[in-house]
Amino acid sequence: MNKVLLKNIGGLSVWLLLSTFYFGCSQEDQNSQNQEKQLTLSQLLQEEEFWEGNALEYKERFFTNDDGIFCKTESENPFSGVIKVRSRKGTIASLSSYTEGLMHGDFFEWHDNGKLKSKFQYKNGMRHGYFFIWTNTGIVYSRKYYQNDLEDFSKFEDDGASESGKSLAAIELEEWEGKGIDFYHKFAGDPKRGGVLYIRETEESYSGTITALDDNGNKEAMLRFSKGKYHGTISKWDEDGNLWEESEFDRGTLVAFTIKNGKPFDPTEVIDLSEDEDMVNLLFSD
Repeated sequence: MNKVLLKNIGGLSVWLLLSTFYFGCSQEDQNSQNQEKQLTLSQLLQEEEFWEGNALEYKERFFTNDDGIFCKTESENPFSGVIKVRSRKGTIASLSSYTEGLMHGDFFEWHDNGKLKSKFQYKNGMRHGYFFIWTNTGIVYSRKYYQNDLEDFSKFEDDGASESGKSLAAIELEEWEGKGIDFYHKFAGDPKRGGVLYIRETEESYSGTITALDDNGNKEAMLRFSKGKYHGTISKWDEDGNLWEESEFDRGTLVAFTIKNGKPFDPTEVIDLSEDEDMVNLLFSD
């Protein structure tokens, strides 16, 4: 009986040893598979990057090579991932995505006032999907649809406000209000000296109405233009908000004063131009 008992115990020991070995191998295989999965996930995270910064940093960190591939400046390797660019005010200016240096996915831009400016869709570097551009007031300036880089002209009845022939900047600035520092960011030229006012971004002559504000945000002047020249009623206010001067222009030429020094202007009044150099320039400059 003792021999039988010893035989059974020996068999049980062998079974336990084999089970432990098998379980240990299975656990080791499972750990190995988990490590492989973790390694794959880690590699994926390294391949897809996320970068965020301002416009100046963006220009320093990235470039497009001669083959049209979007690359990182430091390594010159193609970029894969998402890029978020912020404006000087800290608000989001653009969002873009790339795969191996090719545009892939949705591309967004925003106006300074936070409204969406554009949405473009790409697939492996080709235009593929909707292409929208909006003005800073939300008007559709342009809308198109592409399939594999070919435009589908049947998608929309019209292209939007761009059909007027005006640039996006010209439409947005038709009615503009702002302070002096903002004015010089948007416009260039000097119509007061017989010159022409231009839109700085596009260098086209300006047509529209400008409401100039002082440093406190009070209305200082309302200036109307046609092809860069004063045209229509030009109004100016004093520091107390009183209408101080109003005149009529025709394509850059002064036609008449209606208000001068806060009072209705008398066209029969004799003006001593020798005491007012600005008036000389206003009336007789080319």
